[in-house]
This record gives sequence, C-alpha cells and structure tokens, in this order.
Amino acid sequence: MTTEPNLPKEEDPIAEDAATSSTEAAAPAIENTEDTQTTNERSTPTVDLKTLALEEYPAALKKLTQHPNWSRLNNEVRQLSDAFDRAFGAQLKEKKEAFINEGGNEIDFQFAPTYKKEFSLELREYKKRKQHHYKELEANQKANLNRKREIIEGIKALVDASEQDSNSYQQFKHLQEAFHSTGQVPRNEMNNIWQTYKFHVERYYDFLHLNRDLREADFKHNYTEKLKIIERAEALAKHTDIIAATRELNSLHKLWKNDLGPVAKEHREELWARFQAATKILHQQRNAYNKNIDSIHAENLALKQEILQRLQDMVAQPPQSHNAWQNALKNANELREKFQTAGPTAKQHKNKLWNEFRAVFRSFNQEKNSFYKNQKAEEREKISQKRVLIEEIKSILASDQWREQVNRVKQLQAEWKKTGRVSQRKSKALWEEFNGLNNTFFDRLNNKRSALTAQELAQQATLDNFVKQVMQTEAPSTPKKLEDFIQTQLEQWEALQPPAGNSAQQKLLTHLAQLWKATSLSAKDKAAQQFTTQLLFIRHDAQALNKLHNELRKEVDQLNNERIQLENNLQFFSNSSADNPVVAEVTKKIEQLTQKKAALTEKTNAIKTLKRQLNKKNEEAASEKEAGQEDAG
Repeated sequence: MTTEPNLPKEEDPIAEDAATSSTEAAAPAIENTEDTQTTNERSTPTVDLKTLALEEYPAALKKLTQHPNWSRLNNEVRQLSDAFDRAFGAQLKEKKEAFINEGGNEIDFQFAPTYKKEFSLELREYKKRKQHHYKELEANQKANLNRKREIIEGIKALVDASEQDSNSYQQFKHLQEAFHSTGQVPRNEMNNIWQTYKFHVERYYDFLHLNRDLREADFKHNYTEKLKIIERAEALAKHTDIIAATRELNSLHKLWKNDLGPVAKEHREELWARFQAATKILHQQRNAYNKNIDSIHAENLALKQEILQRLQDMVAQPPQSHNAWQNALKNANELREKFQTAGPTAKQHKNKLWNEFRAVFRSFNQEKNSFYKNQKAEEREKISQKRVLIEEIKSILASDQWREQVNRVKQLQAEWKKTGRVSQRKSKALWEEFNGLNNTFFDRLNNKRSALTAQELAQQATLDNFVKQVMQTEAPSTPKKLEDFIQTQLEQWEALQPPAGNSAQQKLLTHLAQLWKATSLSAKDKAAQQFTTQLLFIRHDAQALNKLHNELRKEVDQLNNERIQLENNLQFFSNSSADNPVVAEVTKKIEQLTQKKAALTEKTNAIKTLKRQLNKKNEEAASEKEAGQEDAG
C-alpha cells in the first residue's frame, strides 16, 4: 500500500512546535510564526498602565474579562494584576506609614478601599470562569476523540463486510465527512488518531473491488482536485507576500488532507512529490525571508511611515470642494489598503505605527465630517433662499395685479442663479417647481393656459367627457377583440384633435393599457401589449418619443452596470467553485439582467423605428410645402 511520503528532515516546513509538526506529518505545511498585524491584534483592548489610576483598575480588568476573546488574554490579565499589586502595595505602605506617623497603632491599621474589593472579586470570577472553560474544552476534546474512534470502527466494519456496493460506499463517504467535521482532540492524541484513520481509509479503498466504477470516479475526482491544489501551490512561488503565501499553503495542505481522498496508486507518488516540491520552494523562500527579516522590517517601516506622512499632509491641507474631497477619500482608502497589506515591522514599532495610523485616519474623517457639515449648512441656506423666491412667485400668481410683475419675475430668475448650486436630487425638485411657476406666469401672459378661449374650454370638456365614457364602457377581455377596441378608441380620440401633452390623453392611455391585465396572455405578453398601446398614442409626438427613449436607455445603462459588477464579482471565485451556491445565484442574476436588457433593447428599437418614420413624414411634408411655395412664386 503506497502512502503519501513524509518530507525528509531537511525539508520539514516551519512549524509552531513539535506537536503540530508531527500531527500533520502526512501533509506538512509552512506555519506562519511571524507576528503580523491581524484583526485580533487590532481588536485586543489596550490599557496604558502608566496613566491608569488605582480606582480605574476594576473597570480595566472587567473590560478584559468581558472581551469576546477573553480566553486568550491571560498575559494582559496577568500584567494588569501584577501592576495593580505593585501600585496598591505602594499606596498601602504610604497609608500605613502616615497612620503610624500620626500616632496610630500598627495593629489598628486598616485600609480596604472599594476598588480593591471590586478588583479582587473580578479577578476571582475570571479565574473561576477560565477554570470552567478549560474543563469544558478538555471534556469536548475527549468526546471528540471517542467520536473519531467510533467513526474509525465504522470504517473498519465496512472493510470487513462481505459485500461492497453503492450503499456501503455512501456510508463510507458519510463517515469521512463526520470524521472531518468532528472538532479537535487532545494534543497528545492528534497524530495517532489521524494516522489510524488514514490507514483504514486507504485500506477501504484497496478492498473496494466489487464496485470499481465508484472507486475510479472518486479517484478521478480526487486527481483533478489535487492537480488544482498543486497548481495553486506552485503559483505561490511568484507571490510577493511570503506571509500571505504561507497562510495560503497551509490552507492547501488542510484541503489536501481533510477534504480529498486518495488517487489511483500509479498517481500517488507523482502527485505527492510535485506537491512536496512546491512546498519546498516556499520553505526556501521563507528561510530567505527570515534571514533578511531585519531589512524587510526596515523597508516595511519606511513604507508605513511614508503612508502616514502622506495622510498627515492630507489632514494638514484638507480639500476645499466636494470633488476634491471625493478624490481625497479615494486616495485615503488606497493608502489605508496599502498600510494594512504592507508587511510586518519589528515588534517595538507595531503598536506605535498602528496607533498613529488610527489617529491620523480619525483626524482625516473629522476634517471630512466638518467639511460636509458646513456644506449641509450652506446648502440649507441656499435651499431657504430658493424657497423664498418660489413663495414670492406664488404670491405674484395669486395677486390680481400679476400682469404688472413681469420685470419682477425676470429679476427672480436672475436671483435664482445667484443662490448657487445644491445637491442634484434636491436641485431637480426645486428647479422644476420654480420653472413650472415661471412657465405658468408667462403662459398666462401669452394666453396659453389660464386664458383659454370659449372654444378651447369646450374642446377640453369634450375630451374629458370622451375619456369618462371610455372608462365607463365594458371592454372585451380576449386579446384580439381588446386590440380592436383600443384601436377604435384611439381613432375616435385622434378625430377630436387633442393638443399635444393634454392631461386627458395620459388618463385615457393609462386606462387602456391597464385593460391588458384582465386578458389571458402571459405576463411577458401583457407587458408587451401595454408598451405597444403606449406607442400608439405617442407615435406622432416627437418630444414624447424622445423622453420615453431616454428613460429606457437609462434603464439599459443601469442593467449594464449591474451586470458588469456581478461579472467582476465572479472573478473572485476559483474555477472549482462552479457548485458554489453563491456563484450559482450570481450567475442566475446575470442571466436575468441579460433577459431584461434584451426586452428593453427591443423597446428602444421600436421607438427608433417610429422616430425615423416621423422624421421622414415631417421631411416629406416640408418638401411638399417648399414645392408649393415655388409653384406659387
């Protein structure tokens, strides 16, 4: 029986300790022993013992013991306790000497402040909690060990069975999954239980004769996946960050050992030797890294100090405009990314650098918040000025002498420009209101709206009555009959010669389009017919066609942007992630967006066709008019 050989002594990867190295002898990986700036370090609470008052020690201790990572803060708790004992001992000595100097008897001296009682109580509770935690951890590890032994016995029973079929193979795969999903065992049992498990797994595969198809399929799958792991490991040799490469290689070794079974015998030595060679290269690079660690630390220190200086310069000379701040935010985020991904520095610089980085970034954010706070105050003032102008033009329109205010309305337009810009979202609503009021004023002045003639008022009443009758008429629900019904109503409506943009037309269009919902068509066909109905009503209105066309183009652009973002997200997944539910969901969304885009494109193409027809018709009419004028001349 061929197994994956262990690395020779000179090629053993770097390990945290001997127990870890022997435990993973079947699939060694480089362990990351470098103290890097991780999220755990950032989240660990820090206490400045030099400035901490004795009364503040209970709260500081409680902060440590209540921390989510409390079980790993033994050193911090011990340092705090030692510091408290020293500080309290010194104060106790001072109090005692003062008591005796004032004539007191040493036997009568007592000094038991509240903070001493609180600190001692908190420390006792922490020790009890820690003792209970480790007892539970030990019990869980023993239970896991017993569970793994039961699983191994289950595999042995499958090997000893007289028949091997697909059911026994499925049982074997379930046992494998159960073994790897079971938690940690006691450290002194880790290597033994793993070697025992691996022996019986390989023994099962060697005895799996009666169903060779299943075995060969599994071998083929494992071979393909192990090739992918090897290729990823070989690519790590080009990685610029040896620490990150170390972590990645560790993950690959765990994947190799825990998630994948053996391959066919003729490939085992070959694959393992290739994987071992890739590990050796990383081992050599790590050794070179360790030899030059001082110079690497110095380079990383210089890089981080340069980043800090650039951030400090940005804080010293903050931007003075919105666009400049947006660029500054982009640059600051890039600098933050560079700082966080830069390599480690010597321990004596680590905390100082990180504290300086947080401080300068906090100052940067304060400057940003202050700028936008002032911007909002200025915007509120500009909005207030614009609203004053809006209210004034409203009062002009409500006045009986509104015709005499032409010059004032023009002045209001000039004053509006002087109020300055506000955010686009608010600016659009304010401008539409102000511009609408101006249009109302000048339309009145030119007898376009409010000063309608009796004939125009009669026509408007006719249009409103027509729409009311259509809405009261029971429409057919079969698609063909409904189509004829809508066409009839359209012809009758156009015979009334409604002016462009008449409000009654929109009401009629909305009603007729909604009638398609009661038909037996599919949802897609209903939407298509509603769109067709809309085009019928605006096919002669170039302005309405342009407006609808622009709205659809914006929707297409939004769909394109969303699809591109989703496709970029897919690049973060490896080629072996096809079965990943997240990948499947993203792929499904991309397909849906593509279908929506195709539907919108069809609509825009239909509008383009109508626009071309309308332009051609207008050109022909213009040509006929010119020809008529020439004949008359």
